[in-house]
Amino acid sequence: MDLMPTPEARAALIARARDLLLNPKEEWPKIAAEPATVGSLYQSYVVYLAAVPVLCTLIGSLLFGYGVGGFTYRPTVFGAVTTAILQYLVQLAGVYVFALIIEALAPRFSGEKDRVAAFKLAAYSATASWLAGVFYLLPFLHVLAVLGLYSLYLLYTGVPVVMRVPQERALAFTGALIAVGLVLGLIVAALIGALVPVPGPSEVGEVGGKISLPGGVNIDMDKLDKAAKRLEQMSKQAESSSDEGAGDDAKGTRPSPIAPEALKSFLPPSLPGGFARTDLSTASGGAAGFDFGNAKGVYQKGDARITLSLTDMGAAGALATLGSIFGASSSEETATSYSKLGQVDGRMTMEEFNRETKAGKFAVIVGERVMVEAEGEGATMDELKAAVAAVDFGQVEALAK
Repeated sequence: MDLMPTPEARAALIARARDLLLNPKEEWPKIAAEPATVGSLYQSYVVYLAAVPVLCTLIGSLLFGYGVGGFTYRPTVFGAVTTAILQYLVQLAGVYVFALIIEALAPRFSGEKDRVAAFKLAAYSATASWLAGVFYLLPFLHVLAVLGLYSLYLLYTGVPVVMRVPQERALAFTGALIAVGLVLGLIVAALIGALVPVPGPSEVGEVGGKISLPGGVNIDMDKLDKAAKRLEQMSKQAESSSDEGAGDDAKGTRPSPIAPEALKSFLPPSLPGGFARTDLSTASGGAAGFDFGNAKGVYQKGDARITLSLTDMGAAGALATLGSIFGASSSEETATSYSKLGQVDGRMTMEEFNRETKAGKFAVIVGERVMVEAEGEGATMDELKAAVAAVDFGQVEALAK
């Protein structure tokens, strides 16, 4: 098999991923009816999509390193490549193992025992998770990889179609798969060196309205119906945009990028607490079909410094509301640091702070596409939140539309 798909195969792969993300309820019946084998699904889809998070992580780590508590660690090329190869092999093997789990559990929920169908569900439902790996390219977008949670919705909508599980049991089956899949993920992580405690069997039983995941992440599964309605609305908007746009590459499906100069206009000359602006810059670029625009200002008060930035995530921001729709939240705390994922006024928020180094970040997703982030050294979390609040969200949302 060639390392890169032919132009025809590449076009088919892109079309399948796009249609699955935008119209899953229409795409799953097509997938269920297609003749396929496990091998053909690997060759035409899995080997390429599974490479997205691995390659983006590899490139991002080599270019920017890993930021931890105000310090940056940049791996060696040999170490980064070795890790990437291992991660890629684990991704490929994980899809097959997850398919075996789906096949084994389906009859318990009145579904069909079909290995190829189970592999279709495992492979295609992971699409959002894999594509969210593009956020690993840039350090300030890492936290948005959580938007891969959209794969939970894909799994939920695919279960009754592909595995023939009755609709009234689809939610329970999805919850069971998530729970078992998490255990599998923790075991795999342990095998590659991560010392993560594995949940006990009691956590893989009856699924209620909420599922608590390792690491303090909670997902409100009762909000799936609300998510479905919102996602269908997003799909119709994207289709309308596509119809109005011109071009063979369907550029109409992507929102026009916001000019970095426009983003720069939202950066105030000073911040609350006596921080004066000392630098101002803009940047733009793209990767894997996504356009990014960024404007940032540096603010100083004595030895304390805050970098306030606005980043237009373009098409990638279309998934920015899914975390709040699913009720996703996360909270983790150690003796010296903490991190939180939540929402305020319906907007997704990300917060992390190290008390020892006095380094932290606070970010808010505005208008479903613009991330407003304050990163500080020697500043308090209250000062970081005040910096973000200094940006006029209403005007940013108007621009984002």
